[in-house]
Amino acid sequence: MNIKQRAIEIYNQHLPLAETDGRLFRKTVMDQLISETGCSVAGAATHYNNCKKGNPVQGLGRPTTPKGVRKVSTSKSKQSKLTPDNQCFTVIEITPEGKVDKTQAFLIQGDASECFDGKVTTWPNKNWVMIQGLGPNPGDDFKLESDEKEIKHHGVTPIWA
Repeated sequence: MNIKQRAIEIYNQHLPLAETDGRLFRKTVMDQLISETGCSVAGAATHYNNCKKGNPVQGLGRPTTPKGVRKVSTSKSKQSKLTPDNQCFTVIEITPEGKVDKTQAFLIQGDASECFDGKVTTWPNKNWVMIQGLGPNPGDDFKLESDEKEIKHHGVTPIWA
């Protein structure tokens, strides 16, 4: 008898436990498989998962997520690292027609200011604005929201002033 067949036998032997305690069921199946065959924990987990696919038990394991649906992040650390839009700083290039051409957002005002100064030095004949907030999207007319404010501007045609 090979290890796959033995894994299926052990899995089926402990099925009544799966209905009461799914974690203990998995641990029992894997521990017995490791002790009898000498396989690694990873190997036992693989055999357990293959048995579960071949003989699924209602309510065992995580619920499946439909294809194309984004999973909700449950990580508190990621959520606490989000910065509100009005605390960001954005450098914006504005076309002579008053449309937003390019934007670049920063979390630190000093980084945005250095970028703004570099762009003004490199392209002095273009219109540049540095704002607090995210600002409009490229292609939109340049217009600030009520919670956004202009910090610096440079341009040959200050149409936004």
